[in-house]
Amino acid sequence: MKLATKDTVLEELENFLNNQSRFQKYSQSVAQYLHELVLRQDEDFRDVTDILHGKQLGHPLHPVLTDLTIGSWTFGVLFDVIGIVTRSRSVKRTGDNLTRLGTLLAVPTAILGTLDYSTIKQDAASYGAAHGTLNGLAFGCFLLSTIARLKGERTKAFFTAIAGMMFATASAWLGGELVYRHRVGVNHAPDTGPAEWMTCMTLDDLDEAAPTRVDVANTPILLFREGETIYAIGAVCSHAGGPLEEGTVVGGVCIECPWHQSVYDMRDGQVIHSPSTYNQPRYEVRVRNGNVQVRRWH
Repeated sequence: MKLATKDTVLEELENFLNNQSRFQKYSQSVAQYLHELVLRQDEDFRDVTDILHGKQLGHPLHPVLTDLTIGSWTFGVLFDVIGIVTRSRSVKRTGDNLTRLGTLLAVPTAILGTLDYSTIKQDAASYGAAHGTLNGLAFGCFLLSTIARLKGERTKAFFTAIAGMMFATASAWLGGELVYRHRVGVNHAPDTGPAEWMTCMTLDDLDEAAPTRVDVANTPILLFREGETIYAIGAVCSHAGGPLEEGTVVGGVCIECPWHQSVYDMRDGQVIHSPSTYNQPRYEVRVRNGNVQVRRWH
């Protein structure tokens, strides 16, 4: 009889996520519903979601809490094992405290993860849903372990923690797939472009207050004309690669991505509203002999 290896289990999970169209559609629908629910709230609530996404940090906040949660659980199990071997009460108490800490941190971690999931790329939604489900199972196991520790049921506490680590490990693998394969949470805006001035279009062809995309030196750039002033930022949304030229102009000089409603200031590329946490690349613009020229910001 052939035993299932770790690689076989993960491969089966990956095949399921890639081939189950119903699960994929359900995952996308849930994410879309959550995103629309957030957008229906007032401006103050969106300011809060900016913080939770990690806008001020300049980096998604969810992975930070994830490391703290998984780290606490992992070291909790490690101290459990050492406590069993050494029969040290202080070591066992350390394991208990670390398990409680990880379980406590799992709550805000889950909230941030759900918020990030609401704006996940469509092709990664099934991976995100499975990632969240496994994390929920891990949390349930560690919650049972925490309760068992309070009751002095150390055997139950240990084995439920082990089960929790198994779920958390599978979830961590999916988290890696989300980042490295599906590029969730990474900067999608190419920070490239011409180092020297390069003509991209004539001034007469650039309409007033109309976001216009041009490709210069294999780099998509968004131009926006406001009177005699022209602004230029990257045309690919840094959050998930959305086409900013198809977005909506808000506040006069800001552009809202049509995919997940990240908002950027076209004057300097700064993030105004999440889910994006990365600023757009900024370009210098000038007009020479009726031609619009751009180059990388110096």
